[in-house]
Amino acid sequence: MVLSKYLNIIDAKAVTLKTSPGIMGLFERVSSDLFLPDGVYSLWSRDIPDPVETGKPPGNNLYGTHPFYMAQASDNTWFGVFTNLAAAQDWWIKSDNSGDNNEVSAITYAAGGVGDLYFMLDKGPNEVTKLYHTIIGNPVLIPQWALGWNQCRWGYNDTDALKAVVKGYSDAKIPLDTQWSDIDWMQDYRDFAYDEVNFKDLPDFISDLHSKDMHYIPIIDAGVAKRSSGYDVYTDGVDKDIFIKAPVGEGDEIFTGQVWPNDAAFPDFFAEGASEWW
Repeated sequence: MVLSKYLNIIDAKAVTLKTSPGIMGLFERVSSDLFLPDGVYSLWSRDIPDPVETGKPPGNNLYGTHPFYMAQASDNTWFGVFTNLAAAQDWWIKSDNSGDNNEVSAITYAAGGVGDLYFMLDKGPNEVTKLYHTIIGNPVLIPQWALGWNQCRWGYNDTDALKAVVKGYSDAKIPLDTQWSDIDWMQDYRDFAYDEVNFKDLPDFISDLHSKDMHYIPIIDAGVAKRSSGYDVYTDGVDKDIFIKAPVGEGDEIFTGQVWPNDAAFPDFFAEGASEWW
């Protein structure tokens, strides 16, 4: 069973839950097991160098945020809660083991915003997970070759480095299905534009991989370099009005963030036509 409620969050929200043995979820984060120890768990997408969760502010979530948690109720059924909210969130978890039941207090603070709150009830965690997927969609069925060995790292600065990696696998007789490139392949960190000096023979390298029934994946960032001179990816995005705007009251200017190309604009994938443009 799935229940939903419309939310307009202004102040902190507090919820007390009776669970056994504890709460799991609020991923993406790295911990020793699925259950979350006492602490503060912040949800805000970021690139963090040390991802191991400590339970200390501001929390160590990875690139994505998943404001979904589930636990076992006192009657041995399971429940899940999905807070579909884009605002930054802090979750406090505090356990009390003094009684027969393990009482866990979960306190959520959101900076504000409008969202949806979903409650899922079923007999076990697998069933609750299936209900969750009816809301967010099922996982994508990946191609079989993606389950093989994929080699990826930052720091391959030219095509020769990529060739050497592939040759090393071959010489060691280790099967390699897919070779990746991090953003080193880009020209001045411009999306969809490769460095035709250091990676001048990249197309031939990719063709050679394909001839050996192997695959190549280039990493592409969501930050589009704000360069109006000779970079049609940015100028076309401006013409189609698909970039995130600055906060209300700061004009109709495109929001500028500092990432790999320095000044960058970010597609608003909720905007009509943005996904097709990308």
